[in-house]
Amino acid sequence: MRVEESVAIEVAPAQLWPWLAEPARRARWMPEESRVASRVERSDPGRELVLHASGLPQDLEVRLTLSLAPEGGGTRLALRAEAELTGMMIFAEKLIASKAQAKLAEWGRNLRVLVTSS
Repeated sequence: MRVEESVAIEVAPAQLWPWLAEPARRARWMPEESRVASRVERSDPGRELVLHASGLPQDLEVRLTLSLAPEGGGTRLALRAEAELTGMMIFAEKLIASKAQAKLAEWGRNLRVLVTSS
């Protein structure tokens, strides 16, 4: 399963990067991360952060890729979640993907509000 979402944020990538890279800031717009075990798989400062999350229900593991690209005077943040569904979860793929899509959109909105109000 793979779901993607993107959001335009009216700050430069360099200003947005700390909100992705610093766990305390990331927890402010992505509070669910504090309930799972996550680790950084790859970091390309100012461009992309890849996280691996485990400890989710049904032992689901998710790779979350957060990518930044300049856009006009701001930044386009692309969020992508990828997981391999197994067992009974395969039958619920549409529901799981729909919930994941909604969560990515929520995180993007949360981040935009935090960054533009600070």
